[in-house]
Amino acid sequence: MLSILGGVGLIFFGVRFLRKGLDRLFGGHLMRWLSNATDHPLKALITGLGIGTVAPSSTGASIMTVQMLDSGQMNPANMLAVLLGTNIGITVAVQLLAFRLQDYAGLMIFGGMLAFQFLRRELLRGCGQCLLALGFVFLAIDIIGSGAMTLSAHAEVKEVLHTFSVFPWVLLIIVSILSMLLQSSTASIGLCIAMATGGLLDQELLGWWVVGTNLGVGLTSLGVGWGSLDGRRMGTANLLAKLLVVGALLFIPNALTTLFHCIPGTLERQAAMLHTNFNLLVALVTLPFLPFVWKAMKWIYPDQTIDTFAPQESFLNLQSLGAPPVALARASRECMRMAEHTRFMLEQFWCAYTTRDRGLAQRVQKEDDAIDTINLALKDYLIRIDDGLAPAEVQWQFALHGIASELEAIGDVIDKNLCDILLKQIHDNVLVDGWEAIALEEVFQKLLTRFEVGLGLLTTRETSAVAPFLESKEELNGWILKCQQEHYASLNLSSPIRLSASASFLDLLNGIRRVNAHINVIGYAVATRSDTP
Repeated sequence: MLSILGGVGLIFFGVRFLRKGLDRLFGGHLMRWLSNATDHPLKALITGLGIGTVAPSSTGASIMTVQMLDSGQMNPANMLAVLLGTNIGITVAVQLLAFRLQDYAGLMIFGGMLAFQFLRRELLRGCGQCLLALGFVFLAIDIIGSGAMTLSAHAEVKEVLHTFSVFPWVLLIIVSILSMLLQSSTASIGLCIAMATGGLLDQELLGWWVVGTNLGVGLTSLGVGWGSLDGRRMGTANLLAKLLVVGALLFIPNALTTLFHCIPGTLERQAAMLHTNFNLLVALVTLPFLPFVWKAMKWIYPDQTIDTFAPQESFLNLQSLGAPPVALARASRECMRMAEHTRFMLEQFWCAYTTRDRGLAQRVQKEDDAIDTINLALKDYLIRIDDGLAPAEVQWQFALHGIASELEAIGDVIDKNLCDILLKQIHDNVLVDGWEAIALEEVFQKLLTRFEVGLGLLTTRETSAVAPFLESKEELNGWILKCQQEHYASLNLSSPIRLSASASFLDLLNGIRRVNAHINVIGYAVATRSDTP
């Protein structure tokens, strides 16, 4: 039993060490490339497959997809496709475990150690680390197999296994919990293969073990993404897709046994292929229905509104005017509050748009008055700051004037453009649907991401980050232009309803482009400063 526990620990360590070695081998370039390849469900699936292959950990893959979603780097409708792909990619590592490379584990450990310890180039050290990690995993399988052979001779163990054969759902629950604790389907299936090698698991129990592992992976993804709304939607959809396939395999008589026997090769090969085939089946069943699945998740987890808008306390203090540097710092904080308020208006507009909430849209319009009030008070405060500022501080003083003006202009666009379009849509019962609705959501999420980056610049005033921020304006404008061109190409002039939806779609895109242009002033303000005030 101690040998099995030691082997489990070694598998867990080896999988973690392998993922870090692959990170060292590829660096951040591969991940950045993968994050840009998600504009189509099939490409998103392939992207996820690549992520799962280079990071063979269910927890790591789930965290990566949630981070990509939260950063606005991908269409939320394609997010599930990425996770489905990672589920398949993770099984690549399991396939390596089924080739019985245990006899070469010592050679792999020795060669990997030499490369990792004594070479200096990161590429070669990464190769050595991966080889060393694989050696640990294969050695662990050999250790567990030896321990399982010893245990299989005990009558008590045979009695427990007989219980599992009579009540396989008990094994299903235990393995699901084990996979969540190990946080790696590779480690769980590796343990399964080692126990099969030692004679502790037969064909029927192997199938239940693989199914339980995949349920545990689904629960892990749900737990990782629970902290954010879209992450919760992603995790639930992923788990339900797995449960759908599990239900078909378990409740159709002999379906799991038949599928297992159709796979040629040894027990190890059958377990590895069943793991891969299961996730392929989940992806093939879910991928054609991604838009409908995501709509169902948005119905289960609706967009949330917040009762209170931005905080009302002003940072402007008349007593600070006697100390110009302090007053300028307070003005900077007030400008940041104004920017946060403007961003919150954008977020609440989109919440009103997706829920078609007339009351929330009208409330967002009223918040433009608060933006105007902050703008007037901030500019009056800036003008009243007396002499005593350094040249760089004077420069930032004028920059704050410009930023406040652009934020006030964004509030006007939200009020008089975006919200008016939404209210007209609700009044005329016009709905933008189909691919245009998906494209509109993606464009808006990119705009919010860019606004967040602008807020970061306003806080840090880091000049090295200005150029990418300014370049992102043209990238977003190019994306909007592409959407407009595709829309014109597919426009049906014979449908009055379609024409009304077309006008709303194009007007919303133009409103987003105007906001995108106004955001740019933050980058210009930071770029022209000669020093931090």
